[in-house]
Amino acid sequence: MVDPTGAVIVYVIAGIAGGFLSSWMAFNASGEKFDIRKHGNALITGALTGMVLGIGLSTATAPEELTQAQFIVNALLTFGTAAGIDRLRSSGSKMTVKALEEKKGKEATTAVLPSPTTTTAPPPPTTVTTTTKTEEVK
Repeated sequence: MVDPTGAVIVYVIAGIAGGFLSSWMAFNASGEKFDIRKHGNALITGALTGMVLGIGLSTATAPEELTQAQFIVNALLTFGTAAGIDRLRSSGSKMTVKALEEKKGKEATTAVLPSPTTTTAPPPPTTVTTTTKTEEVK
């Protein structure tokens, strides 16, 4: 028998832990300088995931009817789901930034290069004048 409010709180904590773990693993793999903002986003994502799953699981099956083992399995699933959602959010964000940077790079390149249909005019003709000097013989 599990208290409904306590169940939602445990699910939120499991979601925060899953989001944090995902963020921490990405930070360790990247080698970047620590950025608290990125970890904050992971905690927010985890908290929202835990809240949604907690409310959803609590309304689908009354927490009073869950056994302790079922409750623990639901909390672990919430943890894993939050980690996966944070990874999905992070990867999607990186893909979007990369695509925008590539688009800006292509626009800059096409603005500099001449178009393939442009023709260049031939150079103007040059005129050569020669003068000859004649001497009178007496």
